[in-house]
Amino acid sequence: MKKMFLILTTSLLIAACSDNKSNQKENDQKTDTSTSQKLDLTQFGINKNSKPKGLSVGDHVPMITMMSSNSEEISLESLYREQPLVVIFYRGYWCPVCSQHLSEFAERAIEIEKAGAQIIAVTPETYENTEKTVNKTGVDFTIISDADGSVMKAFDVQFDVTDDYYEMIEANLHASIRETNANNQASLPVPATFIIDTNGKLVYTQFNPDYKQRASVDDILKNLPK
Repeated sequence: MKKMFLILTTSLLIAACSDNKSNQKENDQKTDTSTSQKLDLTQFGINKNSKPKGLSVGDHVPMITMMSSNSEEISLESLYREQPLVVIFYRGYWCPVCSQHLSEFAERAIEIEKAGAQIIAVTPETYENTEKTVNKTGVDFTIISDADGSVMKAFDVQFDVTDDYYEMIEANLHASIRETNANNQASLPVPATFIIDTNGKLVYTQFNPDYKQRASVDDILKNLPK
């Protein structure tokens, strides 16, 4: 009888611990969500009326047609149909954080390509300005000027810039976001990274409103489809 009681007590303790862990996990998730919702995005130049969230792992990317520097139409599907595609969003040649990231990325891009994936970078800046980016960073993979913002909107990374941030860029970096961008609007992308498999499904996303946080080459290599 004592043995049965001991077994029953132990079972109840295990169940209680499991419930506590489950509740703790739910509470942690609620805390993370709450923290994310309370994050002041204006500190990153994001207008309070803009709420970019980025696509998630498991989502299928929309059908998008982009325009090359030679004014040729390129479908996103044609780029991932034969091999995985890495899509990097960056803000412009004027952004020192973007330039540093792209420079470091360019040095090891061959590792991603040897692993069987293709890379494209998407930016709101004009093709004339992408040449400045190439000269600064040494990037030799395809850069797409998202003139109408359709690619940024499809990946849900586009946001309107706050007036304070716009003026700060003008004062400190001597650059006009409107004049740099192909659409002459004060809008930018969250500099996110996405990996698309050959079925058009996202297998990896890195999305952080903090423009100083970027996906590394190692992050991408670890998450490329096998």
